[in-house]
Amino acid sequence: MVLKKKFKLGDLDAPKFERNATITEQAFVGMIVSAIEVFKKESYGALIGEVHRKHFLVTDSYTYQTAKRDYMSVSVLRTRQLRVSRSLGLFTNSKVIGDFHSHPGGPNFLSEWDKKDLLKLCQGLTVLVSIFESDKERKWEFNTDLSISGSISKRYFIKMSAFEVDREKQKIYPIKIVCPYLRKFNKNRLYVHGIYKSQLI
Repeated sequence: MVLKKKFKLGDLDAPKFERNATITEQAFVGMIVSAIEVFKKESYGALIGEVHRKHFLVTDSYTYQTAKRDYMSVSVLRTRQLRVSRSLGLFTNSKVIGDFHSHPGGPNFLSEWDKKDLLKLCQGLTVLVSIFESDKERKWEFNTDLSISGSISKRYFIKMSAFEVDREKQKIYPIKIVCPYLRKFNKNRLYVHGIYKSQLI
């Protein structure tokens, strides 16, 4: 995804509520680690899972090893994307159902270039991982704009947003993220940074 021109939030189509993006622990961790690993460059990868009537089930995420990364863009050859998709069919019943990319330092919304790229190539679901440097600890929570956000220790603040791409209608809809792992993550962090830490003092 190449970040060039920004667009107004109002440029997106109305939120879509009949379908959501259910993200498993493995997929969530994969996207976050991918964004942190190459910070302050963009990460880019595939979303693996299943498409159901009511939701996209994202079971895993795969970061493209050959992606060309920059501070404002990331890209990978289409032939290599197809190679990954076909290979998955040999090992699992899941398939590539979309993609994800990061915006290091923001913005926390899709650029105009992102939108054009998605409407040409995206397979249905895209997730944006906006990652910012931070010195505050924030628990992960669900937001009114259908996204989720929180911190990774006191180093990074992350906002994750999901969009359904309808290439036939040439529309991009914000959709709700469902991530049951967040409760477990918040609880574990409370233990490590709260209870456990107090026992060491």
